[in-house]
Amino acid sequence: MQKSIFIILFLVFSLSLSGQSDSLIRVKYTPEFRFHDGIFLHFNQVKNNKPIPASLISSNTDPYDMNFFKNLVEEKNIVYFDAFGSQNEVSTDNIWGFAQDGKLYINYNGEFNRIPIIGRIGHFIADITVYESFNDPYRSDYSSYYYNSYSNRPYNRPSRSKEMRQYIVNFETGQVLDYERAEVKVILMEDPELFDEFSGLRKRKQKDLMFFFIRRYNEKHPLFFPIN
Repeated sequence: MQKSIFIILFLVFSLSLSGQSDSLIRVKYTPEFRFHDGIFLHFNQVKNNKPIPASLISSNTDPYDMNFFKNLVEEKNIVYFDAFGSQNEVSTDNIWGFAQDGKLYINYNGEFNRIPIIGRIGHFIADITVYESFNDPYRSDYSSYYYNSYSNRPYNRPSRSKEMRQYIVNFETGQVLDYERAEVKVILMEDPELFDEFSGLRKRKQKDLMFFFIRRYNEKHPLFFPIN
């Protein structure tokens, strides 16, 4: 019975989409832009602003709850119906992210984090797990490193902590990069004028002005999304 209801909803949703396909409109991204609410299995769905909506998701979570998708990604797996009406199941760890109330969230480092700055170069903050060892003879005290199973010995048992890190998203490719001077410089190479200006600064000044140049790059190279 439940499956029949979802298939009917799917057909209604599909007919709605087909009726809009000829009038697809792409608009320039601004802070007022709202993504369609739903889960994004991969980045291509983000670029097309075409997530899987709540109507095609089978869950015990109330689809009318304003935090439906935030609650949904707390589950281990997500069950949804595809374009052929077939039921599919995907691990929540493997989805790209979701949109809730028009805002975009990315799945990174095992957590879902909002991307507050969106453009050709997006920016977000996420936690990362860091491991510290105090008895490693090959490392100085309080040094941090990613977990290595070969280092998990009684005399060298690492302690875990979380640190906040900044990241950038290339909204042309979907690639996530560390928010570092070298990474920003590589992206700016696509704009010779900004690249030359950035390269002419001292490294310390480049680091201080990274966000300033990201904003200028986004202004010169606007991002467009479909709204229908």
